[in-house]
Formats: sequence, structure tokens, C-alpha cells
Amino acid sequence: MILLRTVIIYIVLIGFIRMTGKRQIGELQLSELVTTFLLSELATIPITDPDIPLLFAIVPILFLISLEIIISFIVTKCVTLKRFVDGSPSFLIKKGKIDIKELKKQRISAEELMSALRIKDISSVSSIEYALLEQNGQLSAFKKDDDLEHAVIVDGRFNLYNLTLSGLSESDIRNRLKARGCVPEDIFLYTVTDNGSEFIMKKQDV
Repeated sequence: MILLRTVIIYIVLIGFIRMTGKRQIGELQLSELVTTFLLSELATIPITDPDIPLLFAIVPILFLISLEIIISFIVTKCVTLKRFVDGSPSFLIKKGKIDIKELKKQRISAEELMSALRIKDISSVSSIEYALLEQNGQLSAFKKDDDLEHAVIVDGRFNLYNLTLSGLSESDIRNRLKARGCVPEDIFLYTVTDNGSEFIMKKQDV
């Protein structure tokens, strides 16, 4: 009986998790990680106690998966909510300088930063132009000869955080787009690099 209940819960979990898309554990956002922990707890309840109906686990699991899918959709439309749910990347090294305040805020020591860089086959901190702690906890690093790209418009909306990093103003971007005969609302993705290179994809091109 316990084996049968385990198989049923296993199949249900596989089916529901597939609905949320494929990600490795290290790529999970904060909300996805919390959902994963809750799912594991809910799944064990009817397995360890045969007196508890399977629906006591299946219904909450279905609710959590549905909630995660809905939130994932909403955050793509609302930058403020996305920042609250998933957070923003943290610049540990910016324009070749280590941000000591940000290291302390993220509770990362200089040794841990250097260790993370070595794992990425980067032996010298002085060769790094940018190092970011991404929302999923992974470290991204760009050398000084790399050209970092900032997504300043996503799905027709300005990303003020990335806009500040790019060194441009909203009016600068609007003027650039005006010269191309379009407005921010027409844009699916607009990026600009530190060297000024642009990439534009209109919604009609998607």
C-alpha cells in the first residue's frame, strides 16, 4: 500500500513539475526553490502516514504548482513584482572595482569571491570588469575585454536598474528609438553595451 501511494505521488509530482518548465536545481529562482521545498514536504505526508488521504497532498501540490505558474507569468509583466519575488543581480565587481559594501551585504568574503572566480578558470581579480551574483545564486564574471550587455527595455517596459548601469537616461533611449521610428511600447527587447552597441527586437518580430 505504501509503495503504491509512493508511486502515485511520484507520478503526480513529475507531471506537475514538468508544467513549470525544466530547470536544474542551481538555476532555480527563490520562489521556485521555496515551492520545491514545500512540494517535498507535502509529498511525504501521505507516504509516511497511510491514514491520510492522497488528496490531502495532491490538492495542495496542484495549488502550489498553479500558483508558481501564475506568479511566473505575472512577474514577466511587472518589473517591481519580479524584483520582489526574484530579487536583482548584485554587482560584486563593477567597472574593475570590488564593491566591498555589496560583498558585506551578501555576506561573501574576499576569499569566497576569489574561489568562485577560480572555479570559472579566472586566476586574477584584476582582469575582471564585472562580477555579478545572479538571482539564482550563481556568479557571472566578465573580463575587461568583454562587453557587458544591459537589458534596458523588456517587453515594452524600462528596466530602471539596468538603465542606471548603462549610464543612459530614459530620454536618451527614447530619442534613439524615435530615430528608428518606434517607441518603447513597440520593443520586446532592447539592450545596450558599455561600448554603446545596441540590440533591438520589436514585438512584431517575436
